[in-house]
Amino acid sequence: MEKRTMDRKAFIILSFIMFLTMTGYGIVLPSLPYVAERLGLSSFQMGSLITGWALAQFISTPVWGRLIDRFGRKPILFIGLFGFGIAFILIIFAQTYGQLLVARIIGATLSAGSLPAALTIVADSSDDENRGNAMAKIGAVNGLGFLCGPALGGVFAPLGVNAPFIAAGSLAFLALPFVWLSIKEPPKQVLKMAEPSFIRSLVLVTKSGYRELYILTLGISLAASSLFGMLGYFMIDGFSATPGEVSMAFSIFAGGSAFVQFFLLKYLYQIRTENWIAKFGFVICAIGYLLIAASINVWMAVLGCGLVGVGSACTRPTIISLLSKQERMGRGITMGLDQAIDSFGRILGPLIGGVFFALHSTVPFLGSSLICGLLFLVVLINGRDSFGVWRMEKEIKESKSQ
Repeated sequence: MEKRTMDRKAFIILSFIMFLTMTGYGIVLPSLPYVAERLGLSSFQMGSLITGWALAQFISTPVWGRLIDRFGRKPILFIGLFGFGIAFILIIFAQTYGQLLVARIIGATLSAGSLPAALTIVADSSDDENRGNAMAKIGAVNGLGFLCGPALGGVFAPLGVNAPFIAAGSLAFLALPFVWLSIKEPPKQVLKMAEPSFIRSLVLVTKSGYRELYILTLGISLAASSLFGMLGYFMIDGFSATPGEVSMAFSIFAGGSAFVQFFLLKYLYQIRTENWIAKFGFVICAIGYLLIAASINVWMAVLGCGLVGVGSACTRPTIISLLSKQERMGRGITMGLDQAIDSFGRILGPLIGGVFFALHSTVPFLGSSLICGLLFLVVLINGRDSFGVWRMEKEIKESKSQ
């Protein structure tokens, strides 16, 4: 089989686009509470702005995935980035809670196709051997963009409450010419993969090969979103941590994840199977969550976050890579459904984590560790050989003919 890797220039451009997008998304997170305060919103209304975004993406992402397969990757990526820009600009003009919520929902719906389209472009442009590493690098770029966003938001904040949103929208619009001029559609034979009906695609989610991988996606999202939602409260409650120490914990998580995805996973994929890497990642995540729960000081919690970041860097790109190798439905809808399930986990995770935190501050992290342990068992049970139950149809046929 001919080896296929994504053109270096195209990959750099796509990485730049995703970095700009995630930087823009990260810019607004510290600023959104100030907009809510300006409008006199309650904590519940503020929370609904976050949940509303995730819920809108959960509903719309599978539809965008279907459109990616039907009309191509580039048009949907363009629309998604345009939607990001619109999402931030609309917030500036919101004068009531209802207007702000509608602006968030419109922005989330329009932008939901950008990440699945980008992941599909990476999957189309790399062969099975190189795909995991390519997915890891694009994931690392996203993480770095998200990490840089809040810091950049702090630079624009003194210019006024609307300045970060203008900056975020401008970054998204800045990326549009690069998409139009530099991103190319994959070969037509790649686009003409299996394209079952939308309902049939939803049914395939429950079938062996897809089901196990989507369960892993949901579990990863539930565990991580509980961490993101409760870590600050945990560190403040347990150690009277300062905002700088809480930020450091998140930075160590993101930095560890990015370092592994940029520099280490490539070599790990050369010596180990994807099943092994996924199992290794879940073990490291489980240990990291346990270390956070058992922390007696800030530094133990920070170390735990670093381990979770390293483990996550091994699991998430590997699962996306395995999903992209399935051929019973188009890659666009496959990536779209994956992002929808990830959004669903980000909706449920903070809610469940909040309930568990009320019982005891360590329970959310113990729960996340248990989830990772169960996900390890899912991979162990379903991946008894190099490919597991999620092997591609052509691999099954080849193994039977030998």
